[in-house]
Amino acid sequence: MVKRTGWALVLTGILSVVALGPFVAPYSPTASVAAPYRPPGPGHLLGTDVVGRDVLSRLLHGGWSLVSISALSLVIAYALGLTLGLLAGLRSRVDPWIMRPVDAIVVIPWFLVLAVTATALGPGAAAVLLTSSLAAAPWIARIVRTAVHDIAGAGYVESARARGEPLWRIAVVEILPNLRGVVLADAGVRLSGVISVVAVGGFLGLGLRSPAPDWALMITENRPGFGMQPWSVLAPALLIMVLVVSVNMLSDRVIAPPRRRNSTAAPQPDTGEGLRAEQLTVRADAGRVLLEEVSVRLAPGRGLAVIGPSGAGKTTFVSAVLGALPPGLSASGTVTIGRSGRLRRAVGFVPQDPAAGLNPALRIGTSIAEIIRASGLERTGDDVTAALRRVGLPGDRAFRRRFPHELSGGQQQRVLLAMAMIGDPAVVVLDEPTTGLDLRARVDLVEMLNAVRRDAATSFVIITHDLPGITPLVDDVLELDAGRVVSYRPISDSDSRAAAVTVRKPQCSGREPILQVEALTVAYRSRNIVDSISFDLAPGSCLALTGVSGAGKTTVARALTGLHPAASGTIRLDGTVLPPGTDERTTPHRRALQLIPQNPATALNPAHRIGTQIRRPLTLLRGMETTTADLEVSRLLTEVGLDPDLATLRPGELSGGQQQRVALARALAADPQILICDEITASLDAKSQQTVIDLLDQLRRGGLALLVVSHQSAVLDQLADVVLDLDDPDPIVREVTARAAG
Repeated sequence: MVKRTGWALVLTGILSVVALGPFVAPYSPTASVAAPYRPPGPGHLLGTDVVGRDVLSRLLHGGWSLVSISALSLVIAYALGLTLGLLAGLRSRVDPWIMRPVDAIVVIPWFLVLAVTATALGPGAAAVLLTSSLAAAPWIARIVRTAVHDIAGAGYVESARARGEPLWRIAVVEILPNLRGVVLADAGVRLSGVISVVAVGGFLGLGLRSPAPDWALMITENRPGFGMQPWSVLAPALLIMVLVVSVNMLSDRVIAPPRRRNSTAAPQPDTGEGLRAEQLTVRADAGRVLLEEVSVRLAPGRGLAVIGPSGAGKTTFVSAVLGALPPGLSASGTVTIGRSGRLRRAVGFVPQDPAAGLNPALRIGTSIAEIIRASGLERTGDDVTAALRRVGLPGDRAFRRRFPHELSGGQQQRVLLAMAMIGDPAVVVLDEPTTGLDLRARVDLVEMLNAVRRDAATSFVIITHDLPGITPLVDDVLELDAGRVVSYRPISDSDSRAAAVTVRKPQCSGREPILQVEALTVAYRSRNIVDSISFDLAPGSCLALTGVSGAGKTTVARALTGLHPAASGTIRLDGTVLPPGTDERTTPHRRALQLIPQNPATALNPAHRIGTQIRRPLTLLRGMETTTADLEVSRLLTEVGLDPDLATLRPGELSGGQQQRVALARALAADPQILICDEITASLDAKSQQTVIDLLDQLRRGGLALLVVSHQSAVLDQLADVVLDLDDPDPIVREVTARAAG
């Protein structure tokens, strides 16, 4: 913070010289007031220049042209670069038409561009302004395009597309605010480059012409007399250098603020302990206690389940254990992670959101190899392959060369597990490891983790809402609520049994289907993922899609909403054939079909408040006035079991379960006829899960049709009328036999 303040003061000082200098200069910057190259002395503190003008006066006047031309050039460059980058990133059809000229301009040296523009326009500010803008804009466009590609697949962007937002609004409202980090990271470097172009342009004599006061021109004019009067050259050169350095240093610290880590996990070799936390307490800056005096001891090879409702403090606890609390939070107490001499890593971590844990720009094999390298382990020819096969993934070259977006959510999670297990760490923290996995994948995962635990004496800390599914991995259970310990106990037989559920099936027979899907085929990169499936969905009924990870469940759900146009087949809504793409559908059709994305972390736009995101479908799709929409936002939040006051918060301030219920409320804001739910209860605790299931059951009793992608027995038992298993080589819809609980 001190360094950041210091560089801010330096930059403020330079800009003050630029802004106020002309008003305090002792002489006119163009008047000859003494002999040429007079050394510093009384009356001329920095001496005189080549024609006897006061150097200090020219220095105080000369920064305005450099800063103003640079600033205007940067504004023009970002306006052009952002526009081109957003358009290229969002519209694949125009991408080549934009990026090929951009790539051509990038390879042309800027001084050649300056020479051409100065020849065409004549030396001066216009030539330098145009050149510096053209030099910066293509790089900005390339960086923005890449960032947009990463963001465009996020759930909140796809939700905006599905509800029919125009392209400009998706770009400006949904994507642009989330480019802030990218733009700021680039701005410091880009501003330095622009200043350099402007300064060198003046130095080459292609910028402002004498006798105009300009720092770069001062260097050019006074070079011959450097030996007699060095300050005529050094003073403007130093100011340019300090301006560039201060901009770079300040931008670096604004982008990456110092992170407060009052409590860190401290590896202790040969202690014999897996994990020990004593009186661990976490507070916000305002003093509010988020976690209060939590103490646990976990021996090597044992497993700890951390359970509790959404917002109980589970993620805060593991963040404190890992020493990775976000800014604004501080921890007290002690955390010790022990490891034996043969264990070469202390901690491995698998986050709840698989997509956020993988670098979208790196291939899977490269990401794993980087972890191996960073861990200081010896490389062998097949170490990446071995890491993938250890978690049940293919180790062939084709799979290693895939990017994260080419994998299913379950496959992404297994890749993260492979990365976390490298080096057999002393403690592995897993956040909801079974979320989104089918039964077969859950069993395989648990068996694999159990084998690792036995062989490597690795301790597991597992945040979960699926305690029955992970009981083979768990020895103790830590239950939290509102940041306090409810219980800390050994696992019992009752924990391994799922609660009985009551099956409630509405009678929908005889009702005409609202959705008819015939011979639907969905493909990805010319490969059919799901081939020729057909089903009907009547009002008030529920169809469940099941299948292993990668079977195409989410892709089918996206195809129904037009986000992933089907390769072939027909989708009818109330007898009307729907166009394959969402852009071609009418507002009533978009309103009728609403999708709740699988991943709560990316389902909501992190830049906007909760109330704003729920209000948008109300105003766009239902035409509500602002006052009426605000009341409806409060009602919807209450309906999904959330406090209406959460409307003023942003998604990052909510737990994963709260985020998922907000996404549900946003989908219900459209008042849809069909609700497509992609693993929407997977991140919820048992109580919140039942609240959502009861709500969905109540809604379908009112005529809402449901299509759920789920592997959870509670969802299937209580909601599903029919199941479509995509594992079947010839998938057909089968009816679910209702069975009474108990």
